[in-house]
Amino acid sequence: MKKTITKPKPNFFTKNKDLLIAGGAIVLLAGAGATWYYLKKKKETLKKNDLTSTGLTSASMSSSGRLNTPVRPNSTPLSSTSTTSGYPIKYGSRHADVKVLQRYLKIYKADLGSTGPKRDGVDGIFGPKTARASKKQLGKSVFTTSDIDGMRRTLKTMGK
Repeated sequence: MKKTITKPKPNFFTKNKDLLIAGGAIVLLAGAGATWYYLKKKKETLKKNDLTSTGLTSASMSSSGRLNTPVRPNSTPLSSTSTTSGYPIKYGSRHADVKVLQRYLKIYKADLGSTGPKRDGVDGIFGPKTARASKKQLGKSVFTTSDIDGMRRTLKTMGK
């Protein structure tokens, strides 16, 4: 009696191996594309919310993402709070205590531009770069007297 060797019947996976690999690659690429799109939209939404919380709107943004804010002369106050006591300090304020905030942000290596006497961005004007840096580093865009006093003590302790 002779033994006959029979090959096992190919199953679905062995028959369609190439098709399954190609389909898996397509699913992987679609998932990566959907994730990228979701994260891009989330980043744009966060940026939009950040700018509106600091008083900026998309109307003041150009297509390249840069601000289209006109340069205002020093003689005109930006808000009614900057002409009285100066508090709360927020976007648009011009006050000596804004310099304290800006010097404090410099501890975090924040980019405040190249204005001011030392060309380091410390100029006493709470503009878009100061607003962006304060929101990013400190998580807020409006500062009270106690906030500035705490920053002043920290700067004094650090010798800056």
